[in-house]
Amino acid sequence: MGYASFTNWRRLEGDPNLIWHAFTHPSETAQYEEHKTETVLGPDFAMAAGDCWDSKHGEECDLDVVRWTITRHVPNEVFEFTGKQRGIRQNVMLTMEPADCGHIVTETIHFRPAFDGKLGTQLLSWLLLATGLLAKLGDDRGENLDLLEAHIAAT
Repeated sequence: MGYASFTNWRRLEGDPNLIWHAFTHPSETAQYEEHKTETVLGPDFAMAAGDCWDSKHGEECDLDVVRWTITRHVPNEVFEFTGKQRGIRQNVMLTMEPADCGHIVTETIHFRPAFDGKLGTQLLSWLLLATGLLAKLGDDRGENLDLLEAHIAAT
């Protein structure tokens, strides 16, 4: 962990396939995430390593489009993907494991510098990363997992 990453987890009850789909599939997560984006999947998208999707952000993020690429997917166990935005590469790992009366879902996000975006926004992002503020500001303290839990309960 450290100054360039964060991890949150939650124990959820229910059908593991439903939990996994709601936790990992880009079109499903877009339905409950607080930071709204438009998810654009290709016609052959299959949740497999090498597949990509785009997240189109609104004006609050200068209409950024983030291309996410799946690096590893083992259904109901681990889902890893990576993307670059404003000079920062985000490596995301989502995991699920059986636990007493349910499943533990864990999200870990690692940040590192990348050459992407406008130079001014890169420098600001790199400064936030170097000071540890990026991970501190990016960590929602599990709020996204609270939204996931409510989304699963509503289905």
